[in-house]
Amino acid sequence: MLYRPITSTPYLKSSDYCEISSCHALAPYVCCFWGSESSDNNNTARLVIPDTCMDIIIRIDHSNNSCTASFCALDDRTYQSNIHESMVSTFGIRFFGWSAMLFTSESFKNTKNKAYFADDFFHGITAELMDTVFRFDTLIERAGEAEKILLRRLDTRRFNCDLMNVINDMITFECRMKISDIAHRNVISERKMQRMFEESVGVSPKTFSDLIRYQLVWQEVAKGSANILDMVEKYSYTDQAHLLNDFRKRHGMTPKQAFSCAMSDFYKTV
Repeated sequence: MLYRPITSTPYLKSSDYCEISSCHALAPYVCCFWGSESSDNNNTARLVIPDTCMDIIIRIDHSNNSCTASFCALDDRTYQSNIHESMVSTFGIRFFGWSAMLFTSESFKNTKNKAYFADDFFHGITAELMDTVFRFDTLIERAGEAEKILLRRLDTRRFNCDLMNVINDMITFECRMKISDIAHRNVISERKMQRMFEESVGVSPKTFSDLIRYQLVWQEVAKGSANILDMVEKYSYTDQAHLLNDFRKRHGMTPKQAFSCAMSDFYKTV
């Protein structure tokens, strides 16, 4: 896969949190399915970072046999999320930021950093997903049934070739190209590009490009192979301070601190 964003805890895997890749047919649209199989969660706060994705999150309250579904649009900031509550299990669908539009007729304009009732954007799909999640216990079973629902609901008529080409350029050239140059390369105006991103992604092209760049930096940091000075040049930052300030803005801590946190989860699983 050309680009697969990661969370602040890329090595975390337990009964409290696990990720499953989508099937081949949904791989271009769904980054992963995620959630917990355990209902004995420990109220652990988790750092949520900008991952260039949007999520449908379904929570099952086993204490009263109820189910709720929310939709989290694209974020460009970090925050703490306490998604693990006593007697609650979770199932999530993580769409790439450019693909959620293929499962809804709604616009994502002005949705940045906001959460909604899932049915506000995914009417019909939400009820099917909630019923499926409530009937099955394991993440694998829930993901398998959710795939069937999403494949039926996938609306390829909403596929925007211009948008996909622009995002492909951002990823391929690792966000080193200026937005104006990408527009010129794809023979579209910057104004049109702005409208496309506002409607289909919820942020400007510049913001989305910056988020992809941050993600690429974070992936190198998380692997332990990062050299700050090399990355300054590689990702076209002005200088070292520019990269570090941008990373702290997105991640809430320095690259060194972020790596230490990620590795603490790695050692818990080995």
